[in-house]
Amino acid sequence: MIFKQALLSLSLAISTATAYHLAVVDQNTKTVRVFPRDAATWNKDAIYWSFTADPDVGWFEHDDWADLDDVKIRKTADLAGHESADLDDVVWEATPGDNPHSLERIPHLGAFVASSSDPGKLTLYVPTDASDVNNLSKIKKSHEYKLDMAHGVLWHSGKLWATGKDYLYKFDVVGKGKDIKLVLDGEGIPLKKIPGHKKNGHDLSASYKDPNVLLVTHTGGAFAYNIKTGVFETLMAVTKIKSLVQHSSGEYAWVRGEKNELGQYVSFSDEKDPKTVTDRRGWGDAEFYKAKIFDPDYE
Repeated sequence: MIFKQALLSLSLAISTATAYHLAVVDQNTKTVRVFPRDAATWNKDAIYWSFTADPDVGWFEHDDWADLDDVKIRKTADLAGHESADLDDVVWEATPGDNPHSLERIPHLGAFVASSSDPGKLTLYVPTDASDVNNLSKIKKSHEYKLDMAHGVLWHSGKLWATGKDYLYKFDVVGKGKDIKLVLDGEGIPLKKIPGHKKNGHDLSASYKDPNVLLVTHTGGAFAYNIKTGVFETLMAVTKIKSLVQHSSGEYAWVRGEKNELGQYVSFSDEKDPKTVTDRRGWGDAEFYKAKIFDPDYE
């Protein structure tokens, strides 16, 4: 999971049998809540699992958990029997600074990569002991890599992908333990232009319908990028798409920052017509930033 000022990896013990649940980041309540997509109303009774980041902060202290941005579900260890969690359950955290927006864990290597947007960098955290990569107490900051306006970061198909200003990037993750490095694979891939809008890359997700497709959003729209053909397809020429995911059924779920860059609803749309809303879930005072498919078995 990732938040603007603090990053964490949180151990979960939630059944992997849930075919279509969404984890929703709400800045208003400082929560990540997992809801069944088809629950008639996303109310208290519908919550499948929740994380609350609401520390007791004095007036003179800085709240590192003020603006929750992103959530990713990745396997770490178990919290058996827990239906909710809070800051006492955090097993690892870091503060990369410069407005972090996303965090990814590199499988089997014990490394983490955080993306920060202002002015833009990727921060690499690595295990100091290559023979003990699951010991989170040994994960330390290693390197910073300049990447203008870095936002989304995602491990997919053996590569680390990242969005930045004007470009989508892919990296190889090489080495083990304290020697792990990020190596740029080729040049930046130019994001597709939407007339009248900048190409500041934002969210980045893997399609569950097509393993060759990455879902990419930037200032002016949302796109499907085929990693095999190198072709971008415009899905929506709509501004302020904060997150976009696609279920294996083909359905899209997305958040648009319609009020102060934040959304009050998760919108759903059909694979054949992504821009037309067919359903939505949320509530009037929500401040959603991102919604992601709940899947502990991701890669």
